[in-house]
Amino acid sequence: MRTLCINLKTQQESSSAEAFLLLSPRVQFRFPHFIFIDIESTSHLLGGEHGVLQKAIEIARKFSSDASAAIADTAPVAQMLAKWKPFTVAPRGAEHREFSGLGLDALKDLEGLDPWTQKRLIEHVISFARTLGVCTLEEVYNFRLVSLRERWGDFGVLLWNRLHSQDSQVISPLVPRDPLVGYGYLDDPLGAVPLLFNRIKPVLDPLFARLNGLSRYAHKMEVILHCEYSDKRYLLAIEPISASRDQELFEDLLYKKMEKTELSNPIREFEVTVYDVPEKIQQLDFFEPRDNSEDRWRRLISFAKQANCEMGFLQVEASHFPEKSFQLVTEWPEDFKSEDTVERQDNALQVKTVYAKGLKESPRPSLLLEKPQALHASEVQRLRFISSMPSERIESSWWQISSQELKHRDYYFALSQQGQLIWIFQDKVSSQYYLHGYFD
Repeated sequence: MRTLCINLKTQQESSSAEAFLLLSPRVQFRFPHFIFIDIESTSHLLGGEHGVLQKAIEIARKFSSDASAAIADTAPVAQMLAKWKPFTVAPRGAEHREFSGLGLDALKDLEGLDPWTQKRLIEHVISFARTLGVCTLEEVYNFRLVSLRERWGDFGVLLWNRLHSQDSQVISPLVPRDPLVGYGYLDDPLGAVPLLFNRIKPVLDPLFARLNGLSRYAHKMEVILHCEYSDKRYLLAIEPISASRDQELFEDLLYKKMEKTELSNPIREFEVTVYDVPEKIQQLDFFEPRDNSEDRWRRLISFAKQANCEMGFLQVEASHFPEKSFQLVTEWPEDFKSEDTVERQDNALQVKTVYAKGLKESPRPSLLLEKPQALHASEVQRLRFISSMPSERIESSWWQISSQELKHRDYYFALSQQGQLIWIFQDKVSSQYYLHGYFD
C-alpha cells in the first residue's frame, strides 16, 4: 500500500479531509492536523505519485500556508518523512533508504493512524540508544526484533514493525457528514469592508476546497455578520444565476453586497454557510477549454441579478405578434451557438461578429419595440417606402379578436429622412401606421 501523509501544521477540523477526496476515496483525518490518503489505486490517474504529491500540496495550502507532505509504503514512515524530509517520495518496497541522515528524534513522529500511546516510552528508547552511542535512525533500524522485544516488550515489537514496514494500517473510505459551515471571531472588530472581507476570505478557502473534493456545486451562500455593540446582525445572501464551484464569483458577489451594506457598528464575528447541490455532469472534449462562453455569461448575469437588473437571452415564443414572440430568460439556451463569420479576400481576413443564432439571416429588425409607436400622417409622408407591396401580413384569428389588440397588419420596409432602415406596419382597420423596429 502506498500512503500519502499531509501535515497541515495547524489544528484543523476533521471535515478538512473532505477536500482531499479528489485524490482518493480512502482518506482519514488524525487529530490535530494530519491527513492520510491511500493512493495505491489512484496515483496513475493523477500523473503518478509526484503528480499526486503536487496536487495534495496545492489543496493543503487552502488550509495552511506551511503544509508539508510525503509518500511512503506505510502511514508511520509517511508521517515521519512529512516532517523531517518534506516532499519526499520514498522508493516502493524500500522506504528505509530515506532514513539516511535522520536523527533519533524522528522516532517520535513514527506514528501513522495510531499515535504513540505513551510518549515517555519512545523518549526512553531514544535516551537509552544514545547511552549506547547510537545517534542515527539507520542504527536503530538495524536492531534485531528479539533485542527490542526483550527490552521493551510489545512496545519494542511495535517499534520494530513500524521501522520495517510491518505495521499494517488500513485507511477506510471517507463518508462525509459535516455541513459546509465556517466561523470567524475578530479580536479587533472591523467596520471597513476591505479589511473585513480579507478576514472572511480565509474561511471561504477551505469551504470551497471541501466543495470541490465532494464534487458538489454551491447554489447559495449566506454570510451573517454580528455587530459588536448590539445584537443586530446582517444577513448577506449570495445566489448566482446557476450553481457552480466558482469561488471567485461568490467572492466578487459578496464584496459587492458588502459595499452596499451600511454597518451601524463594527463586526465582531461572522458565520458562513454554503448550500450545496449535486454537480452537473457534462461530457467535454479533451481539448475544449473549461472556461467557456456559457460560464462567462452566467457570471455576468449573476452580477446583473444582484444589482436588480434584468439580463439574459431572448427565447422565441409561439406568438402571433412580433412583440410577443420573445421572452427574456436567464438560462443558457440549449440550441444557442454563436459563431463569427470569417471572410477571406485578397489575402485579408475580416471577422463579422454574430451575436445570436441566425441573426444575420433574420428578415426582422434587430431592435424591436416592445410596444409599437404610432406615427402621425406628417411623419409617414416623410418616409420613403422601399416597396408599395407589404413584405409581411399578420391577421388575427376570429377567436383572438379584441378591442385592445391590433388584428390586421401589413408590414413595410422604409427609409427615414436620416437614411435609417426601419420596420413599420399599417393597421388595415384604422389605417394607422406604427413604427415597430430598426435594422442595425
